[in-house]
Amino acid sequence: MKPQLRLPAALALTCLSAPLWAHGTMEVPINRTYNCFKEGAESPKSAACQQAKLVGGTQAMYDWNGINQNPQGDNHAAVVPDGKLCAGGQDKFKGFNLGRTDWPKTKLVPDASGNYEFVYHATAPHSTKYFKFYVTKNGWDQTKPLKWSDLDPQPFHTVTGNPPLDANKRYHMVAKLPAGKSGPHIIFNVWKRADSEEAFYSCSDVIFGDGTNPPEPPPVTNPWKEIGKVTAYENLPNNSTATLRVFDASGRDAETIPVKLDAVSGQMTNWPYELGVKVNATSKAIRIGVMNQKQRTVSITPEHSATANRVYLNDSYKGYTYQIDLKKGDGGINPPPVGDTWKEGLSYTAGQIVSYQGKKYRCLQPHTAWAGAGWTPSTQPALWAPA
Repeated sequence: MKPQLRLPAALALTCLSAPLWAHGTMEVPINRTYNCFKEGAESPKSAACQQAKLVGGTQAMYDWNGINQNPQGDNHAAVVPDGKLCAGGQDKFKGFNLGRTDWPKTKLVPDASGNYEFVYHATAPHSTKYFKFYVTKNGWDQTKPLKWSDLDPQPFHTVTGNPPLDANKRYHMVAKLPAGKSGPHIIFNVWKRADSEEAFYSCSDVIFGDGTNPPEPPPVTNPWKEIGKVTAYENLPNNSTATLRVFDASGRDAETIPVKLDAVSGQMTNWPYELGVKVNATSKAIRIGVMNQKQRTVSITPEHSATANRVYLNDSYKGYTYQIDLKKGDGGINPPPVGDTWKEGLSYTAGQIVSYQGKKYRCLQPHTAWAGAGWTPSTQPALWAPA
């Protein structure tokens, strides 16, 4: 008999100052989609994540907190068919339904009492009806997409009401791990809201330990969060300047970091690197480059690339934004390219310029303008500023 679960329809929003919908996924052990996003949505490292991108595209990784449905009642199987559990029944996430043995896995080692702390990243916390934790049966076939019949029929742990929520929007839930499990499995989680029919689904690939090994070290503390990217659209002539401008939460100038360029350093693959080196040595709030997490440390290093470098904000500077100004050697200003007229349903990146009601607006934070949400440039100062 298929487990009956219930959930609501969530929007995959990446930034909003006052969220109106719940979003989230399992962070420890990490959800399959969220893990691929952290590997690098544009160039994931693992073979499984690379294949997921090939099958379903990149956007699904950026929308890792929106694997949801909105069924009536708790009949989750009615909207999440067999073979589509890890995608929550959404075609957008179909790359994460792939049956593979090489999905990156989290080793689960309980404490002396057999307990394990699960951490759920709720980017928009809401009133909770329940969290339910399921696990695959012994002998399930990893090479095939997950079906309801692959799960033990009853959850091994259920939390009703709101579990403890920390200041970083993480729910913490301590559960006794199911007995008799060893080797690779999937933990399938359902988060059901109490204030609507919305529910969220999560597949975490895990390996059950035997309890004889010490617990894994805590996750790497990473104070840097991606808020945009650096894209070079053309070579800059000799005597050009690239300037990072940083604004505080009130929109006031906080930092201005220029770098002078010559004909060589102004090349498309060079000036983002030169700017990143200068910013990383100077700025307190911003880093530019590609993030690496190795040997339990975090480093952000600029690359010679026109598209690879990202912009990261330190958690201590919440609400800060940035802009990159390019002044050509001939005295002209090279602004970000002007896109089409603003439309609902499209995704926008930081620095992108759009037209709306005869005016130009610059995107402050990457986001998706969901149809019906009313997030127009003229009404959302947290997302848009006059250009």
